[in-house]
Amino acid sequence: MEQAGAGLEVSDIVQEHLGAYLKKHKISQQQMKAVNAIANCRTPRMGYHLRECDECGHQEWMYNSCQDRHCPKCQWAEQYEWVSSRMAELPKAKYHHTIFTVPDNQLYQIMLMNQKVMYQIIFKAAAETLKTFAADPKHLGASIGMIGVLHTWGETLNYHVHVHFLVTAGGLSLDGQRWISSRYGEKFLFPVRAMSVVFRGKFIAMLKAAYRNGELVLTGKLKGIAQAEAFAMFIKGLARHMFRIHSKPATQKPKKVVKYLGGYMKRVAISNDRIVGMEKGKVVFRYRDNRDKGKRKRCHMDPREFIRRFLTHILPEGFVRVRYYGILAGHDRKEKLEKAREILGSLENEPTTDANPSPRCEKCEKGNLQVIEYIREPVSLWWVFVMLIARGRYQYHDTS
Repeated sequence: MEQAGAGLEVSDIVQEHLGAYLKKHKISQQQMKAVNAIANCRTPRMGYHLRECDECGHQEWMYNSCQDRHCPKCQWAEQYEWVSSRMAELPKAKYHHTIFTVPDNQLYQIMLMNQKVMYQIIFKAAAETLKTFAADPKHLGASIGMIGVLHTWGETLNYHVHVHFLVTAGGLSLDGQRWISSRYGEKFLFPVRAMSVVFRGKFIAMLKAAYRNGELVLTGKLKGIAQAEAFAMFIKGLARHMFRIHSKPATQKPKKVVKYLGGYMKRVAISNDRIVGMEKGKVVFRYRDNRDKGKRKRCHMDPREFIRRFLTHILPEGFVRVRYYGILAGHDRKEKLEKAREILGSLENEPTTDANPSPRCEKCEKGNLQVIEYIREPVSLWWVFVMLIARGRYQYHDTS
């Protein structure tokens, strides 16, 4: 099927080409659950809901969304609600956007085979690095606030694990009575090279602990480093690699804060608007080439390779990809946030450009269509699920 224009979506590619992919590959239960939801999103299989215009009373029936966190169609409304909630609680501080990455070598193979364990490690190592520098009076000597989100993809759907953090450019004094601004101004949060060394040390220490505790699965291509001596050699080589950290200049502009919060915290591996169409049997999508000064280019990819790459970004069941630290977390979170807002003010009343996620009424063109009733019909088993069982291609893989 050749298809061009804005109509081609991830769900179309999945429905059209997943069968061919499954002839040679097995997928996990969680991956099957995600692609099943994406393929059925906003179709009769998901049931219906009734919306009514809040201006003229016009009513329309619409298909339900799947609400899967990997679905490109379902993130906008969730993003809007999430950003609104954060705007209501965040202090009017300056914020840094800081990104933690790990080397692209055999470590990525370990991560793919041990996703839940390894994603926990990168989160913890990054957060502890930021806390260590924040607590040091030489750098700040205060309690900062952090929101982190895990991303596992690059521009061409390649496997590229990194964590984005939105970090306050300063923090509450240890006695909780005043706000201490960053010693380095708006240019960067803490010295990046020094943070990189600490981050690498913490990450490797946690990785070694996971190995000692028997938490890592090292089979198949990783069998060669399963033995203690071989794993020690791998760690020795890993310690020579750079663990890169990128810290962007601080911003206090609410519009940019909202962009960071929503744009990074609720992003999926690829959005439908990046997909151009099908050309000579290839999926064509737009991407930004960061190795060529960020130039916008087009990638032509075999549909089965597109599906393979997309599946690598399906997170383990129950894994929390957005996390809160410092004054934004803990039992005394409410008290610390209130004190920070008392000192700095709140973002709650700042103007934003976020549009209402409710559909616009096409009849009066003034109001928004609000949900007034749901009809949730039982979701029938998708034809691919039946095909999986018939061909023996449906197999559970524990990624914990």
